[in-house]
Amino acid sequence: MPFIHIVLLPVRRDIQKKVVDQVVTQLNELGSHIPYVLSSRCGETVTTRGKQYTHALVVELEKGDQLSAYANHPAHLAVLADIKQIICEETIAMDFDSAV
Repeated sequence: MPFIHIVLLPVRRDIQKKVVDQVVTQLNELGSHIPYVLSSRCGETVTTRGKQYTHALVVELEKGDQLSAYANHPAHLAVLADIKQIICEETIAMDFDSAV
């Protein structure tokens, strides 16, 4: 079972949609740049419930001990720099082993 990495992203409202869409595309393509990423999905919320984070990222890694390598991979670092330009506050992250 894969190891799951989830990030909630609070995108600033003044950022152009095409800029946000480019970051989302980069996040969705992480699996094609990082071999041990089984899947990477990012999308915009469609709900108005609870505290609103505009976007969520779900990454599936082969195993948990790859999280550090993922965090330091050049493809991840590149998109991380872009994320920091579009968010309005700190992100929330959660990681768990789906086999447990």
